[in-house]
Amino acid sequence: MKVFKFFLAFLVVVVALYGASSWYTGREAQALIEHELAQANEQVLKAMGPETGVQGVQIRIRSYDRGIFTSQAEYEMQWRDEDEDVVSYVFTDNLQHGPFPLAALQQGHWAPALAFSEARLQKTESTETWVNSLDGAAPIVVRTFVGFGGTGVSNWVFREANFSEPDGSKVFFSGGQVDIRFSDHFQSHVASGDFDKLEMTDVYGSVMALDAISLESENVLSQSGERTVDSTVKVERIGLIEPEMQNIVLSQTRVVVQATQVEGLLTGQVSYGADAVEFGDAPLGSVVAQVSADQLNMAALTKLVQEYDAMRLEDTGSGEGLPQLDDDQARRLRANLFEFLGNQPALVLGPLVWTNSQGQARIQLDADFVEPDQALLDAPADQLLLAVLGRLHLDAEIEKPFFEELFIQLSDEERQRASAMARMVFDLYAGRLSRAGLAVYENNTLKMNASYEEDTIRLNGEMVGLTEFLQRLFQGVL
Repeated sequence: MKVFKFFLAFLVVVVALYGASSWYTGREAQALIEHELAQANEQVLKAMGPETGVQGVQIRIRSYDRGIFTSQAEYEMQWRDEDEDVVSYVFTDNLQHGPFPLAALQQGHWAPALAFSEARLQKTESTETWVNSLDGAAPIVVRTFVGFGGTGVSNWVFREANFSEPDGSKVFFSGGQVDIRFSDHFQSHVASGDFDKLEMTDVYGSVMALDAISLESENVLSQSGERTVDSTVKVERIGLIEPEMQNIVLSQTRVVVQATQVEGLLTGQVSYGADAVEFGDAPLGSVVAQVSADQLNMAALTKLVQEYDAMRLEDTGSGEGLPQLDDDQARRLRANLFEFLGNQPALVLGPLVWTNSQGQARIQLDADFVEPDQALLDAPADQLLLAVLGRLHLDAEIEKPFFEELFIQLSDEERQRASAMARMVFDLYAGRLSRAGLAVYENNTLKMNASYEEDTIRLNGEMVGLTEFLQRLFQGVL
C-alpha cells in the first residue's frame, strides 16, 4: 500500500511538473509567434511595392487561446488587390506545448521541443472555391516542429486544386510541398519544394501553364550580422497560350537570386534564363538576363515606395495611374529619394544575351548614382536627373547572322526570300546608324558603346556634346 501511495504521489508530482513546464513552453511559444509575425510584417512591407498591385499587406493574430498543454490560435494574412477588394487568408493553429508534444513524437521528432504546430488554411471568401473543390478539406496544412534554441522544421503541404471562378477563369494545380529547416534562433533557414503543374486560364481564354516547378533557398544570418540569400527556382516548361495567336514556350527556365545585406545595405543580383524559346513552331534560341544592384539602402527604398504608394492611392482613389503631386508632396518624395541616394547605389541591367543557331545579340546598361546636393531639392527634374547620375554606360551589339536567322524564323515567307529580306533590312539600319555615328559596323556586327559621366558624352570612343548627340540620335533613329 505504501508503495502504491508513493507511486501515486510520484505520478502526481510528475504530472504537475510536466503541466508547469508545458504551460511555460506554451507561454514561450506564444511570445515567439508574436515576435516572428512582427518580423514577417516588416519583411512583407519591404517586399511589396506599388508595381505589384498589392497594398495594405498585414499578417496578424486574430485570436490566441493559451491552455496548459495546448493552445488554439488564428492567424490572418490580408491585403487589398488592384481592384481594391480585400483578400484574406486565415489559418487555424492547433499548438501542442512541449517539452514532448504528442504530435511531434508521432512525426518522429523525439527531441524536447518548445511546441508542435499544425496550422490549416480555412474557408474564407478568398479561398471558398478552392476549399469547396476539396469537399471542405484544408487546401494547405503546415506542420512545424519548434525546437529549443531557435531551431525547427516546417512542412507545408499544398492540396490539389481544380476549379472555376464565377468570372470564368480556371485554376488547375497539382499540389506539392515545401520543407523548411530553421536555425540560429529562426534567423536562418534552408528550404526546398516541388510542384508538378500549375495552369491558370483567365476570362479571355489566355492560359499560362508551368510544369515541374522546383525551388531551393538558403537564407543565413552570420554572427557579424551579414545576411546572405541564395535561391533558385526552376521550371521545366512554361507555356503561354493566347487565343488566335502563336503559342510561346520557354523550356528549362530558371531564376537565381544571390544577395548579401549588411547594416541595411543590399548588394546582389537576379539572373533569369531559358535554354529554349519557341514561338509557335519557330525555335528562337536561348535567353539569359541579369539585374545587379550595389549599396541599396533597403529601409530608405521601402520608405520611398510606401510614400509614393500612399500619394498615388490618395490622388487616384484606386492606386492606378500616375498621381498629380502638389509641391509639398513632390518635395517629400525628393527628400526620400535623396536619402536613398545617400549611399551612392549602382544598378546594372544586363547583360541580356539572346543566342540562336547563327549568332547572338547582347545589351547591358550600367548606372552609378551620387548623393545630390540638398540645394537641388527644388530644382527642375531634368537638372536633378543629371545631378544624381554619376555615370551611365550603354553597351550593345547584334550580329547580322543572328538577326537573319531570327527574321527567318518569325517570317511567313519562304526561307530564301526571308533571308534576303533580313539582310536588306539589317544593312539599311546598320548603314543609317553608322552614318549618324551612333554605331560601328564591323565583322558583321553592329556595335554601340555610349557613356555619360561628368557632363561628358563619349560615343564609340568619340567625345560629343549633348546637342550633337541629340542630332545624331534624330538622324539615326527618326
